[in-house]
Amino acid sequence: MARTDPQINLRVPAELKKKLEILAIENSRSLNAEVVTRLENSIESGFDSARIPTEELMMELSNRFKGFSLVMMENKDIKKAP
Repeated sequence: MARTDPQINLRVPAELKKKLEILAIENSRSLNAEVVTRLENSIESGFDSARIPTEELMMELSNRFKGFSLVMMENKDIKKAP
C-alpha cells in the first residue's frame, strides 16, 4: 500500500480499536494494514449476513445456544419450554 492510496476517516468504538491494535501486533502489521486485510478478507469471502439463508442462521443460533435453557412467553406468562 502506498501513501498515495486514498484515505477514509472511520469512527469505531474504542473497544473495537483496542482489539484491532492487539490483533495488528499479534500479526506483525500496522493498524492500517490489519484493518485493510480484514476488510479485504471479508469482501473476498463473500460474507454478507443479509444473504445467509434463514435455515443456516437458525442452525448457527442453535449451535451457539446449546446448553442454555429456553424460555418461551405465552400470554405474558413466562414458561419453560418442554
